[in-house]
Amino acid sequence: MENFTVTSLYILEKNQTDIISTEHVNFNSSLQKPVLSKYYPFLAAELGLSILCSIILILVYIIIGEHRTIAGKNVITISLCLIATYILLIIDLLMRDRIPHVICFTMGVTVQTTFLATFFWTNVMSYDIMRTMASVKLDSVRTSKFWKYSAYAWLMTFLCVVPAVVIDLSDFVPSEYKPKFGLKKCWLTGQLAYLVYFNLPVGLTLAANCIFFVLTARTIVRVRSATTILAANRHTKRFRLCMKLVLIMGLVWIAEFIPWLTGIYYLYAVAGLLNCLHGVYLFLIFACKRRILKQVIGDITCLCSRNSPLPAKKKQSPSLDTIITTISAPSFMN
Repeated sequence: MENFTVTSLYILEKNQTDIISTEHVNFNSSLQKPVLSKYYPFLAAELGLSILCSIILILVYIIIGEHRTIAGKNVITISLCLIATYILLIIDLLMRDRIPHVICFTMGVTVQTTFLATFFWTNVMSYDIMRTMASVKLDSVRTSKFWKYSAYAWLMTFLCVVPAVVIDLSDFVPSEYKPKFGLKKCWLTGQLAYLVYFNLPVGLTLAANCIFFVLTARTIVRVRSATTILAANRHTKRFRLCMKLVLIMGLVWIAEFIPWLTGIYYLYAVAGLLNCLHGVYLFLIFACKRRILKQVIGDITCLCSRNSPLPAKKKQSPSLDTIITTISAPSFMN
């Protein structure tokens, strides 16, 4: 999504005069920017599709009651973070030139917070599955456990965002090392800023997820007793779902580096298009399952039948078999 232009624009203050300088990486920005700007409508459409899929996923989880479990709350929280992120990115794409810098700066910090939070909440999902498989227990519905996970996810997010904001507002840090929130777009600006302030923490969370998955897989292999196998079967399915999500997120994350390493500028468009579909990935993995679809349809049918008035009971006429039996039966009355 970020860095559709390979040049980063930053402002240096010297003798109370703003000097605009451009850092060239691979190509001339004046030649490349118009080429990639034509993809903006497609990006906005994909972001809107991701928002719609995230909303449907939340409604599905509320209908089937999955929001009462730790795993369901994690999925819903990730969906809410994606909705907030993508709404702000759509506003940035469509109204970037008309947004005041202060508002654009605030939007950029918010996007950084909510987007990073999706990866830290994915990290929470991976850890929760590892802990659950290790103890082979049923899904926990304890509120205290969810609040502990919330404290971890948001604390780690703010530990990444707050220093970036401080650095951006500081006069002691060279401009090329700043995240430059809201300078050219209402998020990060520049290759180095994107690599350091977003790709680095995301890469660390994905690496931690891989470690959690290896430990979880080892636990599954070590399961021996039939009782333990039956208890772990349900969590194994959830483990596979989460592993698919992290795998897709990891591939999208790797795709961000390919244009930077190869110098093929058009691959920035491909990476951006893939990055806008996280909500779709989440919906396909966690909602498009036969069991969930049947459960949703059944719950909606039951709800409609409860709200509809019951038909009046009709007086049943005796069947032909009953009449024949009555006639042919011997009479004991003289």
